[in-house]
Amino acid sequence: MASGASPAQSPAESRSTDNNVGGNDSYPPQRHAGAVGLGPEYAKGASTGEKVDGWKEEMKGKILRKPEVVQHGHDLRTGAVKKQQMEDDSNPFQNADEERAATTAPEGTEKADRQQERRKSNLHVLGVRSATAVAG
Repeated sequence: MASGASPAQSPAESRSTDNNVGGNDSYPPQRHAGAVGLGPEYAKGASTGEKVDGWKEEMKGKILRKPEVVQHGHDLRTGAVKKQQMEDDSNPFQNADEERAATTAPEGTEKADRQQERRKSNLHVLGVRSATAVAG
């Protein structure tokens, strides 16, 4: 223990007591360990680039006299578009059952034959008769 801390004290406790040895209590104790203000609400609003793009689109809509383009630009600028996208993407596993990849080997290969044999043995263990076993 080179810093002079007793075995019962952690290095953080010894540092906090060492800082106050000189009598300089002008700084409050640190109660966080890093950047403050970055939490679950970080980057939920419109970024600077989105605000600029929204402003440009709003001006474009005003020049072309298209109220829907003006409204879309305003929504970009205020972060409403980003909020809507976050709500739409809230459950990425929502369509997981619909988008399954095939897990069987191409028919006629050795791997396909092994998979077929495993399926037959698994069905036999479970007490289920396969369609080929019933027919044969």
